[in-house]
Amino acid sequence: MLIKFETKSSRVKGLSFHSKRPWILASLHSGVIQLWDYQTGALIDQFHGHDGPVRAVHFHSFLPLFASGGNQSINSIISHFNSIQLISLFPLFSNSFHLTGHDAQVKVWDYESRKCRFTLTGHQDYIRTVQFHNQNTWICSASDDLTIGIWDFIYRETISILSGHSHYVMCAVFNPRGFLLASAL
Repeated sequence: MLIKFETKSSRVKGLSFHSKRPWILASLHSGVIQLWDYQTGALIDQFHGHDGPVRAVHFHSFLPLFASGGNQSINSIISHFNSIQLISLFPLFSNSFHLTGHDAQVKVWDYESRKCRFTLTGHQDYIRTVQFHNQNTWICSASDDLTIGIWDFIYRETISILSGHSHYVMCAVFNPRGFLLASAL
């Protein structure tokens, strides 16, 4: 079975399936996040709150939350990579900790109240991916500022900003069974 979802935005930047409901989130270049029922093809809701493209979305596995990452300024990306060039593994509790600028934002949304609960700042450029850890109160974000942010969404604070990449960090994911994080350029 194939279901097609159509939207007014020319580009979808990120997708996330809900773990229990027949829902999928779509983050759009227009700055909107759409919530779809993938069984019926119906648009359930739209979330507005980013000033530019929303590049990443991720449902929490059991709380009524999702995270989104975007940027406030609309800039074009000059170079693209078609394959993973580097995969790095970081221990999550590294000593590299610093808070950077406010140009890109991670937003945490409550889809039941349909509101943005809070915004986490600390990246200086586009956010490519966001992901909740499946057991802890953490969110990771990969950014074009060559860093990965680790955030505590309960305390609404930065745990760490991991640096050391030589190019845009295209994605970062938590290992579901441990304290490792993988990233790719």
